[in-house]
Amino acid sequence: MKVQVSRNTGALGGLSSLKVNVNGSAQGKLGNNNEFIAVFPEVTAEMTVNQSFFSSNSLTVHDGDHVEVTLNKKYSPLSVVGLLGIILGGLTKAVLFHVVGLICLFIVLTIGSKNWFIIKKK
Repeated sequence: MKVQVSRNTGALGGLSSLKVNVNGSAQGKLGNNNEFIAVFPEVTAEMTVNQSFFSSNSLTVHDGDHVEVTLNKKYSPLSVVGLLGIILGGLTKAVLFHVVGLICLFIVLTIGSKNWFIIKKK
């Protein structure tokens, strides 16, 4: 069985390739704005993607499905605010910027790491 996987993660998610996993085993890698064909012997399969320690929830796919991977819109702004807070805190020596930046990055790394990517059928 075959499933087509496309990636549309933009600049934040496009730094390195995604690992495509089918039924817990790695199928291959997917670059930004690229497509990948996942092949599996079963009628249905559980598919996930991950990049470093950021991953997606699993999705049940069937033969012939077209799946798209995008970034979770909830966590992208938090990561940008976190990085800007740390940079501005370093430039201005303001502790408040550091605190806000660290809180945002902590939220992204703890809560957002398990659903940083959204995988859905087209």
